[in-house]
Amino acid sequence: MLKGLVFALLCLFSGGALAGTLSAENGLELLLINGKDAKRYGDHADKVVVLSPGTYQIVARYDDEVKRGSRSTIFTSKPYVMEFEMGKEDVVLSIPKLKFESQATAFFREPIWELRNPTAGSVTVLASEKLTGSGFGSFGNMEKVIAEYNRENGIVFDGGKPQDLEDVLVSFEDDGRVSIKGDVLSQLKLWYTKATNEEKKSFKRWMVEQDFQ
Repeated sequence: MLKGLVFALLCLFSGGALAGTLSAENGLELLLINGKDAKRYGDHADKVVVLSPGTYQIVARYDDEVKRGSRSTIFTSKPYVMEFEMGKEDVVLSIPKLKFESQATAFFREPIWELRNPTAGSVTVLASEKLTGSGFGSFGNMEKVIAEYNRENGIVFDGGKPQDLEDVLVSFEDDGRVSIKGDVLSQLKLWYTKATNEEKKSFKRWMVEQDFQ
């Protein structure tokens, strides 16, 4: 029994060595990871989550207490989407510490998101895009919001990782012509992400009809 326990512990630690943690600090919280609610990765995954090496799309925001004059208030930013490469080392998503509401408002006009690697002593600035909503409660279902964003931008999750199919499949020739390359399956994925809900329904009906011909 003891040998079995030791073997299980060895497997656990060897598996953990192949993954790193992503942490959010200074009032940041992780909302989505690869299109899914961060809490699906664990109860505290909005603050720290274990991830295996690979490419990840995350959505994060600031939600913390700041000063408004002599009083305290909660400042919540809009959600921002960004992408990064995860290695085997721990990394930290960070912004400067914000103390005042005016400071937070100014910062999030053009936020700078840093991904720090304490082990390597390196800092990477992540490109980000603010997600826009339409009216009150538009961010109530963040998985739906990011799904729409990815559809509009031709991003799909291939093998669980985000992939911009336009970057992969669309090329511009020297004479200005646009060509679509890649295998048929990848091309179908690209066009499917560009389709409206009605077009997707029509396409599914067409596929069913082909199966019975």
